[in-house]
Amino acid sequence: MRAEPGASASKGYLTRPPYIIGVLLVMYVFAYMDRYLLALMVDPIKGSLGITDVQFSLIQGLAFGVFYGLFGLPMGWLVDRYSPRWVLFGGICIWSLSTVFCGLASNFVTLAIARFGVGAGEAALIPAGYSMILRILPRGRVAVGLAIFSTGASLGTAIAHAVGGYVVHALTKTGGIVVPVMGHLEPWQAVFVLIGSPGLIVGLLAFTLPSRGHLNPVVSESPAAEKENIWQFMRGNSGYLLLMIGGMVAVTITAVGVGAWAPALLMRRFGQDVAWVGIAMSVISLTGMTGFLGAGFISDSLFRRGYKDAHLLPIVYGLPLVVVLAIGGFALSDKVLLTVGCTLVIVTLCTMANAVAAHVQLVTPPGLRGQMAAIKVAAQQMCGLTLGPLFVALLTDHVFHDTHRVGESMAIMVAAMGSIAFILFALGRRQARAMVDRRQAWAEGSEPAAAEISRR
Repeated sequence: MRAEPGASASKGYLTRPPYIIGVLLVMYVFAYMDRYLLALMVDPIKGSLGITDVQFSLIQGLAFGVFYGLFGLPMGWLVDRYSPRWVLFGGICIWSLSTVFCGLASNFVTLAIARFGVGAGEAALIPAGYSMILRILPRGRVAVGLAIFSTGASLGTAIAHAVGGYVVHALTKTGGIVVPVMGHLEPWQAVFVLIGSPGLIVGLLAFTLPSRGHLNPVVSESPAAEKENIWQFMRGNSGYLLLMIGGMVAVTITAVGVGAWAPALLMRRFGQDVAWVGIAMSVISLTGMTGFLGAGFISDSLFRRGYKDAHLLPIVYGLPLVVVLAIGGFALSDKVLLTVGCTLVIVTLCTMANAVAAHVQLVTPPGLRGQMAAIKVAAQQMCGLTLGPLFVALLTDHVFHDTHRVGESMAIMVAAMGSIAFILFALGRRQARAMVDRRQAWAEGSEPAAAEISRR
């Protein structure tokens, strides 16, 4: 049985892998800009709306994550069956308008509702992006392709911090702005409106991507795989998926918790102003690109050389260092540059877990990849975006009873989640190798061999 083709069927420039990945990257940048603006404006929003750290963490995490998860699987189902272009366009319009509405919020409830919309819209991006990239690249290049796409997370977060920090700092001096129809906007509100509006134009880029008919056709590895639905696949591989997705969830909790509270740590403990923190967080976010790309290149290289668990190795060896740096940088350090340096390395290492997503996609039947991507990302976002900020806030508010001890809360959270992730990924290496063997047996048309491997 023939394998999936590795190059786009159409010869036009707009269907070539670099262009497709580039457009998806731009969309990812705007998604993360809209998502992470909140982290830079913790105290202004709290002061304006009269909410606590815990309430803010719910807006930042739960309000986004729940709707991201609820809409993820329907979006993945649509991507697996229809053209990703319309799915992308609709999702981008929803999250961009919702970001603008965040700037019009007047209380906790209205801001939470606007965040629901941001989560629902962004649920379209990963299933569509993963599906397109897996169709246009050969197996030995998938980790790099997904890594390039995923650098949009670092770029978007960096731009959100840099632009948001500068705009908040500038508008704070003027007391906000007056916008026709919207009226007077406080500095933090104006940032949401200014950052969210351009996304409506970015959504039109979806129609420059190839239609479903101009992408490579999806070819299943076996007749059995063609009949399998997503729930059958998950039940049949529950042990592997629990370890992989569980590990990625733990890393996401770690990374999101650090990203959500690092700005507050720098401002509260070290007294840095919002403009300085915006630049620092931009630099920190950009280092995540090193982790995405480094893990992608290393994983693909090792995978082509026969290491079937290659996609797990960068994060397995990086997590112990994450724990050590978190304790030293967040709980013990009294030097701002040391704290920033530790955060740089932690963010870089955490992004290496993205290579595990490439492994999961490679061993999933092609017709189920959009749904699997949605389930994986929904689990990460619902747990990561909810529990990462919330764990830190609960420790700060109810254990230390001191907002200036947020660094110690961050250290405890990272040490716990980093250790859990290490254990899960280490235990999953054997099953990861077995899944690659099973998929290879499918590709070679050996149903008995695939069945035997799946029973091991």
